[in-house]
Amino acid sequence: MFSVSVRLAHSRSAALRAARHTTMLPTRSARSYATRPIVLPTTCPSCGTPLPTRLPACPKCRYIQRIPDDYDYYDLLRTEKSANPFQLDRGKLRRNFLELQRYIHPDVWSPYGDDKVDVARDLSGVVNKAYNTLLVPLSRAQYILRDHGLDVSETDQVEDPQLLMEILESREALEEAQAQTDVDAIRVENAERISAVVNEIDEHIGARDWNAAHRAAVKLKYLEGIEQAAKSWPSAPFDH
Repeated sequence: MFSVSVRLAHSRSAALRAARHTTMLPTRSARSYATRPIVLPTTCPSCGTPLPTRLPACPKCRYIQRIPDDYDYYDLLRTEKSANPFQLDRGKLRRNFLELQRYIHPDVWSPYGDDKVDVARDLSGVVNKAYNTLLVPLSRAQYILRDHGLDVSETDQVEDPQLLMEILESREALEEAQAQTDVDAIRVENAERISAVVNEIDEHIGARDWNAAHRAAVKLKYLEGIEQAAKSWPSAPFDH
């Protein structure tokens, strides 16, 4: 027990030193990528019928085609990018997702040959990825930040010493938890921190302060690591 405490104290000290060091680093500057917008057809290239969705999948003549993996997720799901793209209507997002899947689910295309089923499967995968990315606050923030040249990487560190200490204490508490009630209490506290950080991200993206939004997204990444470990207790190790 003494050796565990020594290691924990050492890790806290090292983490705090790292946090103090990273706060002295120059602020990273956001950069925009000059990409050519991808334009998808609004009418079927085969029969000319207006397409019911953003996807090149025609229910009339059964024309279907793949789209680039990097097509804009907001446009694909017909979710408006407001002044603050972090804010979205989750109900509308869900409805639009289900509408897309109604036209491109592989089962719908099974009577028309394996080649078309393969294309439908690829389109369905792109749609699923787009939906899940925008649905979850962390991946939505990462998607928006990436569009402004900022990635949340595995090497990014929490720069807030107080939050860093709370994260370390939550990890210690999970490692020493003896019952599910202990874990539930940790999750309640962590959920409050997650909610506060999500609000931070919302504010920073709304203000177009990309560097501050990036720092908040790093916080959220570590807090989500605590949540995932708590959900998998007692077997899962920490990823972050």
